Order: sequence, then structure tokens, then C-alpha cells
Amino acid sequence: MAHVSDPNELRKGERTRLRLKKTALRLFVQRGLENVSIRDIQAAAGQKNNGSISYYFSSRDALIRELVADTARIMDEDNNRRLDALEARGGPVSIRQVAEIMLPVTHRPESPDSDEDVYRLRFFTSVLITRRELLFEATAGADRATRRCFAHIRRLAPDMPPEILRQRLQLMLLYALSAGASMEAGTPDNRNWKSLWGLASAEPNLADTMTGIIIAPVSAEALAAVGQGLRQDDQAAAMPVPGAQH
Repeated sequence: MAHVSDPNELRKGERTRLRLKKTALRLFVQRGLENVSIRDIQAAAGQKNNGSISYYFSSRDALIRELVADTARIMDEDNNRRLDALEARGGPVSIRQVAEIMLPVTHRPESPDSDEDVYRLRFFTSVLITRRELLFEATAGADRATRRCFAHIRRLAPDMPPEILRQRLQLMLLYALSAGASMEAGTPDNRNWKSLWGLASAEPNLADTMTGIIIAPVSAEALAAVGQGLRQDDQAAAMPVPGAQH
């Protein structure tokens, strides 16, 4: 007969695993991704066993990958729900409506507050900057909403060379994530970035400027440079943001 684990032990293990993830997320944001060790996480989480991270996640990178995947899943599920509702009403009929879907928010007023919500976008953006390959691995399959939004934008965008539109899609998403990280930084005590995100006009203005990235006229300089491409040694290093390659 197979051994059946004690349910209480399983629940205890799940709680420990969750505590390690929450602690790691907070430390990565507060100190920087490369300035936090496994020992730091275990000590801050109150774990006396030095092998806790290896036991629950196999490695520090595996822990980072799971945290990235969690954030990508939360954003993707939320954006897909709202995009479904918009499409059911016959939309989107403008790029501005798509931009509203893509506003970088990891939790909404109708959802229960979560301690880690005030760190997710800053963590996600820092991994995008410093560990791009790991981020792309972790978000595979969690970019359906982004691909759907991009398809609508391509349908609605002004006529321009595909190369320019592809760049603008990437820039729009990078801008949104960076803005979301600064918005999130002002959440805990409302002091950081208060002059920006404390205003009621800030979020609609963010959607406006995200829209502007797509619909701005293409300059003669940009048009003249179309098709020049990357040097061969730059091509391997070039990597789009999640979802932008589709």
C-alpha cells in the first residue's frame, strides 16, 4: 500500500513554500535581484534549515522563475477576462480601448488585497531588464492576452511599415510595465510617485500615452531607416518583450 502523507504536514509544507516565495519577492524588490542570496531569503523567512530553498524550488533560479510565472499568469488571466468582456460588447473599436486592457495592474479594487501585490510589477520589470532569457522561459504560455491585444492593435493601427509597428508594440508594452512598476512603488505609503499616481487623471492619461506610442506619425527619419536591419552579431542579442514576437 502506498504511503499517504499527513495532510497537516502537507499544509505546513505549502505554508512554508508560500512564505519563502513572499519573502523572496519582497527582498528581490527591496535589495535588487543580484543582491539577495538563498541564505538571505531563508533567514528572513525564519527558516532554520539551510536547505529550504533547494527542497522546495531546487535552486534560486527556479524560485525566480516561479515568481515570474506567477505574475505573468495573474496579469494574463485578468487581461483575458476583461478582453473577453470587451469583445462580447463588440469591441475593441479603438487602440485606446486595447490600451485600457493592457494597463499594468496586478490587482484590482474588486479583488482581495495581497501582500505581494505591491512588489510584483517591480520584480517582473527588474527580471526583464537583468534576466531576460529566464523571463521568456518563465512566461511561455502566459502571454495569450498580450497576443490578443497585439492582434487588435495591428488591425486598428494607422498604416505604417511592419517593422515600425513591431517596434511600437514592444515599446508600448515596455513603457506600460515600467509605468506600472512606478505606480506600484507608490502603493504602500503613497509617498513615492504621489505627485503622479496620486492624481485621478494618471491612469487614463497612461492609457492615452500608451495609445500615442502606436498612433504617432512616423517620422521621415524612421521611414528612411526601415529595412536596414541589425548587424549579424546583434541579431542573437536582440530579444523582444514577452508576447511581442507573435
